[in-house]
Amino acid sequence: MNALSLKRHPVSGINATLSLICLGCSLLTFSGCEQASEQKVIPESSTTVNQPEGETPQPPERLQENQSVVSTRVEDQQVSIQLEIPHQQVKPGASFPVTVKFDITPLWEIRSLEAQPENVATQLKLELPEGFQTQGDWQAPPAGRSQSADSHPVYSGQVEFQQMIRVTKEAQPGEYEISSQVQYQACDEFRCLSPTKQKLHVTVLVDRLNSVKE
Repeated sequence: MNALSLKRHPVSGINATLSLICLGCSLLTFSGCEQASEQKVIPESSTTVNQPEGETPQPPERLQENQSVVSTRVEDQQVSIQLEIPHQQVKPGASFPVTVKFDITPLWEIRSLEAQPENVATQLKLELPEGFQTQGDWQAPPAGRSQSADSHPVYSGQVEFQQMIRVTKEAQPGEYEISSQVQYQACDEFRCLSPTKQKLHVTVLVDRLNSVKE
């Protein structure tokens, strides 16, 4: 019996060693699972992945508030027009410019103010309320030459026309509307569109306090 017992001791020792090894592996495996479970995976669709940083644009209303000018704008595919005055509030006796700005698409052009026949010429007609008067004629930039065969006078690119307005001393305080009817014919090298008419207007306030002295 003693001999048999002696032969079994090594086996028991090996079994005990294997048990310890298995227990250690189990502990390592369990610990690794815990660490893996603590990791957070960010999906590719998350907004935090590769999110570009940029400034948020100001809304158009705020941009308009930051401007000192008062303007209105109309657009079509070939030409956009803007009517502008430098300040909304004026005083009796003061003068100020009214500006009409054209922004003409590249490769397009509009006729000059003196073009013939008159119905294809660029036309600017101010409509002023009581107490407002024009001073002189429209100030126009030099005309260029058309791309067409006859090279007639035209305007292209960005063009500005300006007219001086005077507020009479008798103008009453209040809100007034200044309008401009604009007509133009847009052409490219090969064709001309039908003449277009647009009407723009801006509002001006007359303040009689501290009116301008002549």
